Amino acid sequence: MAPQTPTTEDLERSLRQGQVLPLYLFTGEETFLIDEALRLIISAALDESDQAFNLDILSGDDIDARDIVARASAFPLMAERRVVVVRDVERLGERGLELLSRYVDSPSPTTCLVLIAAKADMRRRVYASVRKKGMAIDFKDLPDSQLPAWIEQRVRRRKGSITQDAAKLLAAYVGSSLRDLENELEKLFLFLGGRTSITADDVAVVVGFTREYNVFELQKAVGEKNARRAAMILERILDSGERIPMLISILTSYFATLWRIADLRRRGVPDRDLAAEVRVNPYFLKEYLDVLRRFTMQEIEKAFEHLVIADEQSKSTGSNPKQIMHNLLVRLIGLDDSEQESSPRPVHSRLPV
Repeated sequence: MAPQTPTTEDLERSLRQGQVLPLYLFTGEETFLIDEALRLIISAALDESDQAFNLDILSGDDIDARDIVARASAFPLMAERRVVVVRDVERLGERGLELLSRYVDSPSPTTCLVLIAAKADMRRRVYASVRKKGMAIDFKDLPDSQLPAWIEQRVRRRKGSITQDAAKLLAAYVGSSLRDLENELEKLFLFLGGRTSITADDVAVVVGFTREYNVFELQKAVGEKNARRAAMILERILDSGERIPMLISILTSYFATLWRIADLRRRGVPDRDLAAEVRVNPYFLKEYLDVLRRFTMQEIEKAFEHLVIADEQSKSTGSNPKQIMHNLLVRLIGLDDSEQESSPRPVHSRLPV
């Protein structure tokens, strides 16, 4: 069995136990998480008073590998260890990385060397050695579908709670930048004052969304088959700069929940157990059950096809986002009985006015 890849949780656990390794490698594009992990290492390795003389933060763009080795090989000054950080280490070039690999083969026990690279070919000797002798963590960008769970985890770290709708709304409004999401959470907790629970209303007030025009009101209008209201909300959301992939992701999640509830009911699961089975707030279960009176199982399954088509169209060069999304609404709500992907009628002629 292949060894398990270390995670940020593994890093935090080892640092709490006082284990500061001589070698770390951080790769990936998610700079917010990399910076956070770096701060943890520096705080665990050095007292604040020791950092002025024992902390070097360097860049592979403007330093020679020999200088990196010299600093990493130096003894700490009036402290237990040194910390040497090299950002963009991949830019040292082949000869520089080879020289650095000689140090990595036998690192100083009083130095913590942290190498950071957006991309690293793990077949290279230097990276493979760090992974073998130290800890290598890949910080990948989180897909949109995982952002709400990440938000919930960050809120729990602050000893707070956030509703699922609030987490989804925050992700929909802010986007995939974890740094921006963390900044908005900071504002939310300042807004809460003594409270610790974040609701969708809190997000609407702090982040700037209006309660009337957000993605959850959009999906509610779709569930009610209220084409006029859905089109109006969609226009407002798109005008505010909302990204189509996030809209499609949330609508896909919405129909997936509807499908799961319908499937569970078909299999005889009592309504009182549905909320726990599909992990939705019992308060919103009635709304989902009302939607299932309007949508057949066939319509729900067909909705997934429409969502996939819209997602593919949105990624085409020169695509018209508003037309794609309005066409999607028409098909989700069931106004387009022809099922033709290209229609001579403009989309707005199929929406009630």
